[in-house]
Amino acid sequence: MEKVRIWATVTRARTLPVMVAPVVLGAILAWQEGYSFQWGLFLLTLVGALAAHLGANVVNDVFDFTAGADARARQLQSQGKALTTGSQALFSGSASLADYRRFWLILFAIALLCGLILSLWRPWVLALAGAGFLLAFFYVAPPLRLAYIGRGLGELDIFLSFGLLPLVGSYYVQAGSINLSAILAALPVGLYTTLVLYFHHFLHWRADREVDKKTPVVLLGEARARQLGAALLGLTALLIVIDILLGVFPWYGVLAALTVMPVYLALRRAQGELKQYLALMAQNMSSNLLAALLLVLALLVRGFMHF
Repeated sequence: MEKVRIWATVTRARTLPVMVAPVVLGAILAWQEGYSFQWGLFLLTLVGALAAHLGANVVNDVFDFTAGADARARQLQSQGKALTTGSQALFSGSASLADYRRFWLILFAIALLCGLILSLWRPWVLALAGAGFLLAFFYVAPPLRLAYIGRGLGELDIFLSFGLLPLVGSYYVQAGSINLSAILAALPVGLYTTLVLYFHHFLHWRADREVDKKTPVVLLGEARARQLGAALLGLTALLIVIDILLGVFPWYGVLAALTVMPVYLALRRAQGELKQYLALMAQNMSSNLLAALLLVLALLVRGFMHF
């Protein structure tokens, strides 16, 4: 049981739902459009995507730890100026850097195996998975270190690797092709997932600044970064509405757009207090998952109505 707890901590397994959502949505969208649902291929897609997601979490912590970002955040945490959520097992001594590297090697190997098997039926899977792997790996890994270059590149990376690619890839596995509806569906889903990372920056932006990690909060400052966050929430809701108008989601999927409201209110309350930013992150995660569930249900209802 202790090993399971360490594994869950090292991989940040609590974040798995943000990857489950696009994979399920992509598969359900393909089914709703008339393609037969292939459970075996779906399960391989899900396992591979989740393994890659956990592996990316571990890689992120390894390079943030070695860059000193997490250590500086812990120092500022003792002064009440930051909160750190990464590299916990490294600081507690319950896992070593060698353990972390072993974890991500195993997880990426599982993802690769799933991709190789899927490629027997869907040859472009490896290209999609390879793009997702490179984006996730070089988010903090040298020489690219997109999150440290910042200026929106880190957020674009997350949008692609944790939003667009998994949804479009899952759709492709079921349908055997990619159409515009899959890409359109991925836009709000990917942006909502990107906001999970975006709001996370507020917890440790001072530490990021000291290690020259140019996140949007570092570059814009708290006040302007909150304004941008509000605008991105509005854009997420707008993209869902546009998808409804274009027929990607049924009209009752509009309920998913309304889920941004509690996040917006939590953002309004977050005025520099770290606990409020933590509450904002929790609300964003909950609303993100609720939106995904509502969109899945909307597609299921429309799909069954067509039968």
